[in-house]
This record gives sequence, structure tokens and C-alpha cells, in this order.
Amino acid sequence: MKNALMLALSLAAVTLPATAATAATTVSVNTGVTNNWSFSPTLVGGYMTAFIPTTVHTNWVGNDNNSGAAGAKWITQVTPGQTNVAPGETFYQTVFQISNLAQLSQLALSGTFWADNSVAQIFLNGNLINGSGGTFSGNGTAFGTTTASYFVNGANTLTFRVLNDGPAGTQAGSNPAGLLVSGVFSAVPEPGTWMLMMLGLGAVGFSMRRRQKTQVRFQFA
Repeated sequence: MKNALMLALSLAAVTLPATAATAATTVSVNTGVTNNWSFSPTLVGGYMTAFIPTTVHTNWVGNDNNSGAAGAKWITQVTPGQTNVAPGETFYQTVFQISNLAQLSQLALSGTFWADNSVAQIFLNGNLINGSGGTFSGNGTAFGTTTASYFVNGANTLTFRVLNDGPAGTQAGSNPAGLLVSGVFSAVPEPGTWMLMMLGLGAVGFSMRRRQKTQVRFQFA
């Protein structure tokens, strides 16, 4: 019984880090949920917090309520969202955390985006991933990657290069710029992690069952 109990405790200790990994297998990268997105006119440096306007252009998905898929909202360089912006490009980015990367498998970043006017490129930690083009209405455009080497343990940076077509100022509200992203990082534990957890639970159950079996001895004078 002692050996079984010690085995159970050992296995339970081994699976403690794995339990933490399984508890955080999805991370939202939605725009507009919090002020976790920033923008810059260049790919490096000078990033400022993106605005989450209360109302956006009437042609954009969600329009007056700025309510998109899965709770995502439009983000812009300026507020309100109908304000004209000069033609050019803007880089929008967010940073999301991945812990216990070594204990995770089947890594995936996937979602849908809308943009005014379009998305030229999408990067994950500097790596070009799938998804470009887009529109500010309709069903959106899919993006994502399952390339495990693109993910890192700790801070991961997701960047959208958004193009705004001109001309600006020709008509009130005719040339705003913005981005809406509804996406998530997801992963599953390594198979070995699940096996260790099952062995640990089985050993604990076996130990408890052995303890319930008591022996009664009679001694006659």
C-alpha cells in the first residue's frame, strides 16, 4: 500500500505542470475587447494604442454599435470611426502570451478579419502567415497558421499590415480606415501529458481501494 501511495504522489507531482498547461489552451486575439491592440505607420517602433470607436462607418460590419463576430470590435487610428484618413499603410498589432509551449501540441492560430480598405500581409512573430485581402462588409476573410515553429514560449506578436486607399477628404466619411479581427490561439496537451495524468489518477484510486480493505483477526485465549 505504501508503494502504491508513493507512486501516486510521484505521478501527481509530475502532472501538476501539465494541469496548468491544459487549463489555458485558448487565447483570444479579438480586436476591441480591451486596449490590447496598437498601431504604427511603420512595422517597427512608434506604436500607439488603437482607438475603439463607439460608432463606425455605416458600411462596416456592426456599423452603429461597433459589434462584430465573437464580441470583436473595430479599431482605428482616429476616433470617431467615420473620420477620414489619408491614403497609406498602417500596422496594427497585438501581443498574446503562450505558457508551457513544450507541453502543447497541435498549435493553431485561426480567425476572420475585416478591413477598410484591405490587408496586405499578416505576420506572427515576423513570419508571414495565411490571409490577405478582405473587405469591410460580408462574411470576412479567414487567416491563420498551424506552423508550430512560428509560435514561441511567452510573448507572441500578431501584426496586420492594413492598406487605406485614397483619395481622402473628397467626401465626408468616404475614406476611414480600420481593422476588425475575430480570432483565437488554440492548442491541446501532448499525449504523454494525458497518459501521466491518467496513470496518476489510477494509482490514487488503487491506493484508496487498498486502504478500504481491512483485515480482522481473532485471537483465542
